[in-house]
Amino acid sequence: MKTIHNLSLTMLGIFICSALSAQTICTGESLIFRETFGTQDGTLLDEGRTVMKPMRGTEPESGEYTIVPNSQARPEWHNSTDHTGDPNGQMMVINTGYADGDYFLDTISGLSTGTYYMVSLFVMNVNPTGSCGGNTTNPRLKIEVEYLSSASIFMFLSSFTSPSITQTDNPSWVKINSGFILPPGTGTIRYRIINDVFGDCGNSLALDDISFSQCASLSTLPSRGLKIKSIESLNGKNMVQFSTESEAETSYMELQKSQDGSNWITCHRQAAAGNSDRYKAYTATDNLSGTYPVYYRIRQVDAKGGEMYSAIVRYEQKEETGGIRAYPNPFNSQLQLNIQVSNTETCTLVLHNQAGLPVQKQLFNARKGLNVLTLETSRLAQGTYLASIRDSNGSVIQSIAVIKQ
Repeated sequence: MKTIHNLSLTMLGIFICSALSAQTICTGESLIFRETFGTQDGTLLDEGRTVMKPMRGTEPESGEYTIVPNSQARPEWHNSTDHTGDPNGQMMVINTGYADGDYFLDTISGLSTGTYYMVSLFVMNVNPTGSCGGNTTNPRLKIEVEYLSSASIFMFLSSFTSPSITQTDNPSWVKINSGFILPPGTGTIRYRIINDVFGDCGNSLALDDISFSQCASLSTLPSRGLKIKSIESLNGKNMVQFSTESEAETSYMELQKSQDGSNWITCHRQAAAGNSDRYKAYTATDNLSGTYPVYYRIRQVDAKGGEMYSAIVRYEQKEETGGIRAYPNPFNSQLQLNIQVSNTETCTLVLHNQAGLPVQKQLFNARKGLNVLTLETSRLAQGTYLASIRDSNGSVIQSIAVIKQ
């Protein structure tokens, strides 16, 4: 069942163990093994490798899995070969439902302390776009790594939680991975690929090519959740509030602006958090705001020179009057609302469907000026919605019609 690749492991030195919260990039990758699920239809995993139950009937029911050469284990699912396109290659297809726990786990021994390693796999949401009437639960996975301590107990080392694996019109394989450094005093790890979402309809997926590799080095995406939160005009300057959810080896942040959304200049630079596993708020100042509208984005650079950018926000100076803009509109899996308010207060965003029923609600602290809200909308059905902003008294102060494609 497991395809083994021999590798001579060498000691690279002792490093402090760190949990990498961002998806990692492995350079100088040397494959140790890859689980391809073989070429034999209907093979079962060894006992203890999954908490999912083998398929008992002709289709996998909730909490069941099968190993097959085509993802269409149920007639409503995508018709696809395995990740490599091999018509005889097998994959693990799972109807998760409300089942909790490990999709797949394995224990690896004979590793070297202070060495970089990475777990990676390919995953596909087997549900075509629009399944479950738009009220779907998209799969989300967690890769969790544990090390065997001197007391012969597996202890937590690192974890990575993937974004939601959204539905697609056509079969689409997504690669996720997580890297770590093996701490001193152990040569054995256990990794677990875990169901990280609770829900029934839509929480079905295929797994393929689960790999374990040694790396010459690991680099992480500089941060997760980098976004502009609000913009406020004050004494001829624009104050831009932005934040991150976590950071790994970040060096500095730049506020960049543009008059046309294409040509950018840097108007503010500051040090980043470096390493952070929690929410971090920043403020940047544009002293020479120029003409309006103006576009802003945040550039983040890591300690190794890697970079990433926030989404672009369009800002128009409106000190006294309110306004709300939606982007994109029509939208698909994500909707951004730019909300202009004249006073700092606690507001509520309510999204109503065509029947007038609330389908999404979000409380937020609005600052005077422009506020940016990003909504995850992949579960919404197609149609027209009304986005309303209510003040602390519950009165509607702004609204806009938006369309889900």
